[in-house]
Parts: sequence; C-alpha cells; structure tokens
Amino acid sequence: MVSRNRLYFLVLTLLGFALRGYFLHWHFLFEGDSLVYGDLAKNWLLQGIYGVTDSGQVMPVDIRMPGYPAFLVAIFRLFGIEHYGAVVRAQLGIDLSTPFLIAAGSRRLWSESAGKIAFALATLCPFTANYTATPLPETLAIFGAAFALLFALRAVQKMSKVPSWDVAHSFAIGDWLLSGLGIALSVYLRPDGGVLLVSIGLYLLWLAIVQRETEFLWVGVLLGVVSLLPLFPWTLRNWRALHQIEPLAPFYAQMPGEYVPLGFNRWTKTWIVDFISVMNVYWNVSAEGNGEAVDVANIPSRAYDSADQRQRTERLFAQYNQALTLNPEMDRAFGELADERIRAHPLRHYVMLPLARLADMWLRPRTEMLNLQLDWWNWENVPQESLASAALALLDIFYLLAALASLRRKLPASALLWLFIFCRSALLTTLPNPEPRYTLECLPALLMLAGTGLARKAD
Repeated sequence: MVSRNRLYFLVLTLLGFALRGYFLHWHFLFEGDSLVYGDLAKNWLLQGIYGVTDSGQVMPVDIRMPGYPAFLVAIFRLFGIEHYGAVVRAQLGIDLSTPFLIAAGSRRLWSESAGKIAFALATLCPFTANYTATPLPETLAIFGAAFALLFALRAVQKMSKVPSWDVAHSFAIGDWLLSGLGIALSVYLRPDGGVLLVSIGLYLLWLAIVQRETEFLWVGVLLGVVSLLPLFPWTLRNWRALHQIEPLAPFYAQMPGEYVPLGFNRWTKTWIVDFISVMNVYWNVSAEGNGEAVDVANIPSRAYDSADQRQRTERLFAQYNQALTLNPEMDRAFGELADERIRAHPLRHYVMLPLARLADMWLRPRTEMLNLQLDWWNWENVPQESLASAALALLDIFYLLAALASLRRKLPASALLWLFIFCRSALLTTLPNPEPRYTLECLPALLMLAGTGLARKAD
C-alpha cells in the first residue's frame, strides 16, 4: 500500500511532522507526573535505585510501572541527564510510526482506501500529537495498543480463513507472539494496559465457542504467557525491595505506607462528572501535607442533597484549608457523607454518574495539554479559545461518528476492536477522576474503524 502511494504517505507524514513540531514548539509541558517519571529515571540511572527523592534520600517505590522510566533512562544515557528535548523528539518519531500500524489495521479490516483514510486521520490527529510534547507515557502506550491490536487482527484473520489443520495457523503464532509483546509493553507503561489482554482473551474465548475450535483457547494461553511473563522481574523486584507482592503499580499510585483517603475518594465519586472538578477539587486535596486550598465555590450544587450536607462539607473544607492536610478523621467524615448520598440515590451513584464521567472523557475537547481555558463554555471570557475548543470537540465527535459508521459493514474481526473499546470504557467508569487522556489508548482501534467507516467501498 505504501509503495503504491509513496507521495500520499510522504506528504501526510511531513504534515504530521509539522503538526507535532508545532506542539513541541508552542505547547511543551513539563509538570505533574512528568516530574515523577523524571525523578524515577534519574535515581535509577545515577543511584541504581528505582525510587523517588524524599528529604534528600532515595526511597524505593512502586508508584509507577517501570516502562516509561526505562525509556527516559535510555534517552538520558544517550543524550544526557534531563535532556527532555531529546525525549519529546524521540516521542515524535514514535508517534509518527503509529499511523502506519493504524493504516495497516484498517486496510485489513476493509480495503486499501480505508487504510489510506485511517492513515490521514491518525497522522493529523491533534489529540495524540499534542502528547508528544510532554514527557508522559501516553505516546508509547498508544503505539503499544496499535501494535498489539494490529497483530491480533492479523492472527485472527489468518486462523479464521482456513481450517484448523492448515499451515497458516502455524504462521499465525508469530503474530500472536508480537501481539503479546505489544501488550507487555503496554502493561509496563501503565497497569491499565492489561485491558488489551482481557479484551483479546474474551474475543478468543468467543471464537472458540462459536467456531468450536479449541485452538483459539490455546493461542489465548500463549498470548497470556507472553504478555504476563515479563512482569516477573518487576514483581520479584517489588518483593525484594518493598517486601510485598505487587505485579502492577498500586491503584492509587501511593507511596509505601502513604495514607489513602478512601472516604474522600468515595465522596468525590458521588458528584464529580467533569475534568474541571478534578482540577479544582480532587487534585488539590492531599493526605500528606502538600495539598492546595479548595474554593468551595468550585464545588457544584450536585455535590449536596440537602442544606445539612452543604454545611458539613463546607466545614470540612474550612478545616482542610487551614492545614492543607486531609487527616483520617476528616476522611471518615467525607466517607459518611458519601455513604448517605449513595444510600439515598444508588442508581445515580452506580449508573448515572459513571456514565456521565465516561461521556466527559470521550466528548470533552481534550484541551488539558494546551494553553486553552478548561471552562471552554464561557464564551464571553475568551471567545477565541472557546471557538478553538469547540472545533476540537467537533473533531472528536467526528472520529466517533466515523467509527460508528463502520457498523454498517461486515468487517472481519472488527468485534475485537469494539470489545477493547468497551472493556477499557468499562474500566474508566470505576475511576473518580475523569481525565480525557485515559481514552487515548482506544484511539488506534477507533481510527482503524473510522477509516473503514469513511471509505466508500472495498477495493
């Protein structure tokens, strides 16, 4: 496909390079989690300890998976400590390779024209391109998802086209091995990368039942071994360094012995549905004395079911703002508020709010990494920024509608991609913090489907 359309792919690649160059020049961002990953990488490289600096000492931790720090270590070793310019340029190259994987997947689903359209969508996608400009694992995670899904598609199509005794099944083993390595990379970058294994495993189980072929079960076992075996060194390290069995990073990414405010987290899940509430409230609260004050005016009315709850909540935040530390007593009080609200409205808590958070993650303009106002709906404040945010939101909706348009066609193995999107979305509904970046790993599957949805007919 590429050899027959060299000029097409060359021009789009150059345009994609220019787009990412724009983000690197104007929207480079180094804060938050980037500081954590950088500290882990420096201590790993200089001290030989996978840990963070605390009061001048390096303390072993497991708060982040080691995949992205290992990537930073490789860049630092080649180009110098804290050379984040080299990091984001390396990410640019990786991000430009991902559209080729997406195009290959869309071509396999439907046609060469679908692959070309998917390539254009992926190359010019601002939602993935802007993450090349910040030292975070998203760019690599998107690549890992595209890699794993492409080779899973290849393997399934090879096995489904011929009888079980055909030699093509043996050739598919190589694709399953590569898919497993893509999953392993994804898990080493972020724990939720394991959703790839779950979704592909469920699809193989379904094929084994429908087609009555046990071979799909065996390749599922092979995929699981290849995906999970690389976690053994990390698990062993955690046992030796931290004296705990932890094959992944902790759910709340807490430090060893750090207090987790479960009551407060449960209370936020009774009302948070949008990213701006995460920025203004959720991220400001800390149980370790390094939080920020919370303006109760930023808490919407849906956080209260009565005047009594409002008064109790405001008193708790008044106490918190004095010390900027959420102590266990305050955490228990927030937990009691949460229990009251959950008992009074269980349907709202377990169904309506999770779906609202999921909708916010999928439909928000995705401006969190850009120099644009998060409250983009306030047109009178910054009309130009609001217009840019609205345009990005429409582009996001366009991708979703294009992918949904693929449902009108019978696409071999497309259920695998939809199952991955569904499984990851189901996981995201359990989170208290709806951050749009958590849906980025779904974009390879979404854009593969969008290419087929926009293509006119099979070649």
